[in-house]
Amino acid sequence: MLEPLTGPPRTAGPYRLLGTLGAGGMGEVYLARRTDGAAAPGLVAVKTVRQDLDLTDEFRTRFRREIDAARAVRSPYAAALVDGDADAALPWLATEYVAGPSLAEAVARTGPLPAGAVRALGAGLARALADVHAARVLHRDLKPGNVLLAADGPRLIDFGIAQAFDATALTTTGLVVGTPGFMAPEHLEGSRAVVAATDVFCLGAVLCFAATGRGPFDDDELGAVVYRISRAEADPATLAALPEQLRGTVSACLALDPAGRPTPQELIGRLSGEPCPWPDGVRALIAGHEAAAAAVRDEAGSAPSYAAAAAPPRPAHQPAVPHAPTQLGYAPAAPVRPAPRRSRRKAVLAGAGAFLAAAAIGAAVAFPQLTGGGDKGRDAAAAGAAPAASGAKAARVVLPYGNAGHSGEFGRAAQDRSARPAGWAPWNTRLDVGATACALTGPALVCGTAAGGATALDAATGKRLWSVPAEGGAKAAMPAPGVADGIAYVPQGRGITAVDSAGGRPRWSIAAPAGTFLSTMELSGGVLYAVWSNDGDEPGTRMTAHRADAGHEQLWQTEQKTDLGGTLLVHGDRLYLSSTTTTYAFATRDGKEAARRPGLMCAMSLAHKDALLCALNGDLGVKVLDARTLEPRTVLAPDMRVTAPPVVGDRGVLVLQGDRELAGYDLASGERLWADALKDTLPVLGGDRALIVTDDQLYAYAVDRGTQLGEGKRYGGHDWSKSRRVPQALAVGQAVFLAYPDGTVLSGYAP
Repeated sequence: MLEPLTGPPRTAGPYRLLGTLGAGGMGEVYLARRTDGAAAPGLVAVKTVRQDLDLTDEFRTRFRREIDAARAVRSPYAAALVDGDADAALPWLATEYVAGPSLAEAVARTGPLPAGAVRALGAGLARALADVHAARVLHRDLKPGNVLLAADGPRLIDFGIAQAFDATALTTTGLVVGTPGFMAPEHLEGSRAVVAATDVFCLGAVLCFAATGRGPFDDDELGAVVYRISRAEADPATLAALPEQLRGTVSACLALDPAGRPTPQELIGRLSGEPCPWPDGVRALIAGHEAAAAAVRDEAGSAPSYAAAAAPPRPAHQPAVPHAPTQLGYAPAAPVRPAPRRSRRKAVLAGAGAFLAAAAIGAAVAFPQLTGGGDKGRDAAAAGAAPAASGAKAARVVLPYGNAGHSGEFGRAAQDRSARPAGWAPWNTRLDVGATACALTGPALVCGTAAGGATALDAATGKRLWSVPAEGGAKAAMPAPGVADGIAYVPQGRGITAVDSAGGRPRWSIAAPAGTFLSTMELSGGVLYAVWSNDGDEPGTRMTAHRADAGHEQLWQTEQKTDLGGTLLVHGDRLYLSSTTTTYAFATRDGKEAARRPGLMCAMSLAHKDALLCALNGDLGVKVLDARTLEPRTVLAPDMRVTAPPVVGDRGVLVLQGDRELAGYDLASGERLWADALKDTLPVLGGDRALIVTDDQLYAYAVDRGTQLGEGKRYGGHDWSKSRRVPQALAVGQAVFLAYPDGTVLSGYAP
């Protein structure tokens, strides 16, 4: 919401700040107006930096470059720079305020746009790119959140990671810029590979989103998104859903070869046509933004009339844009009754280049980062179930993915009937929202959701015990709750809440560091590790470690200058995370970097003994690294295209699901031990058995030989025929607990 500022007046340069439009990892954006009335008589959007940032010379140089990039662009289709000062005590810049929702907000609230409106949108954005490129600037982050819909047409905003064609790169060589789902293949090669045609590729993805409500590379797994983009393999079903008059143009923009994409000028010719107004729902949103801005302005003391700030005059040598926005295709329409007051918030999707942003554009995660906890040492964790104190009585704890190393091994307890919850019988139930994965602590099965929060069920009967609602605006798919010592650690978008696992009573909470949101977490050895992503377009990640007790003392906090994601693993004295280009190991003691492996992204990984195993959904093989040094050892199954997280157990057998078969490999020798023609499964391990979870059955295989043990099992209470997703499985006491994305949670006998 657009929130009026209270208290003494605040300023940035000559501008009085009126209300908050949004906040990010690097600073805040405010609605403002000039105090002296000498220039820019209307409202502006002022971007400032956080007071706690280290304002080094390099930082100011980068901020100055953002100002220069915005100043160089003169276009009626881009929010114009009005003023800026990189040398102020707190650097700031002011741009034209555009009263209207972002494209992301408009589609989320009113649905996809009609074909005519998408054509006009595309023509306007193509003209914006033509002007941007004419100024020898690349935008580099064209996405729905950076497109605002005004009454007279679209505006391209946010040149925070833009770069002049001939500028010296101030970012690390190979840094990935852009936003997942709306990147181009060149983005994945690093910032130096980005060219003008990269912006065209991103425009094609944006138009696809505008017309269908989905990006062309949307997928449940972030690794699959990266894989699809790297090969420019758009989802055929999404392309087929495009209106015929747009399909060819969007497909041309999404060509793998930059040289094969149309230029902005060619797109203007393809997309220009008859005037087409915004749909009624979008115009209502625009009216609401205008009303909210006017109200905040009036509350601050009636100043100049509402109008966009005047852009600096166009240099005489620069050719004028041939058409004004109203001539582009946004015909005047009948007035729409203003919607309830609502702000134009700066849309952010997990930071530029953040890996967990997929959830922010509406994707559900099929294999989310799942927390473990309370492993009390690796021996207990490797067994899959460990005793944990709950009052005076020991309570069994079973962790998602088996342990904090995510090996998928539930151990001997998976086949030990005495480990089954007392009074257990098969059951099924339905949660209000989709479940990610569940953890067992004593009699309670604690299940999380992608939006955060948790629901606890009686593990014996499925009866609901308590719920913690999702709060805080999660911008990444939340991990499953952690459990240990009778406490459940529930992830929220803006923090972590510890509750009593028996009754759900809140004990204490940890708030997100300023300007961040929770990305993932892991509980291990009595310490709660958390990863927080910058809430803005600037890349960056913070990691924290807190004692998992009533005092929840913070042990350390570190800050990384890049976006980190993938699965958070805790193994021995190491934490493991990945960027899109590098895998990192950090010391659990202080969070300092211990090792890195450039050129490797571990979207699906596990730690086992002295090895780290890395895979990328849809990529070939599993890379085996030394767990301490990250030095490569070997590649297993180099011809298999891995489609599910690998699992390995106490017997040293690696079980892999590929696009054509399920197979077992000897981890030490790399020898393939067995294979079966199964597809689309999620294997987990329980002692000498591999439990193979499909979308409609469970099978048990001898993990050493690959022979099927008995018949597969189906369970009542879930319409398997309608399930398009494989559930997450937890195994204990010859029983399984399955959590589905549609909210179904059920328990039955293991095969």
